[in-house]
Amino acid sequence: MGLAAKDRIRAKLKEDETTVRLLLAHPMHTGRGKNDTGELIPAEYIQDIRCWRNDDEVLTIKCGTATARNPYFSFQLLGGQLGDKITIRWVDNIGAKGTAETIVG
Repeated sequence: MGLAAKDRIRAKLKEDETTVRLLLAHPMHTGRGKNDTGELIPAEYIQDIRCWRNDDEVLTIKCGTATARNPYFSFQLLGGQLGDKITIRWVDNIGAKGTAETIVG
């Protein structure tokens, strides 16, 4: 039994912007794919991703079945300081949830 994949996040401050890079470990099944025996794989995809800087929600991303497996996101937040905590929380269409945190460096 191998290690389960986990979400990865990094945040870096440069001048007056915080760049956040996020890699989510998720199969993102569309509901139209088939397994090895030809049966449809049920839909399972991230619907909602939210980002907080310290205690303030600063970004919401809505996803659907067209989002790639193990999606990668990169975005800039205006401002920020070294030591800020960046938190990501996501939820998929069947209720699975994930969280990733990092400190701005």
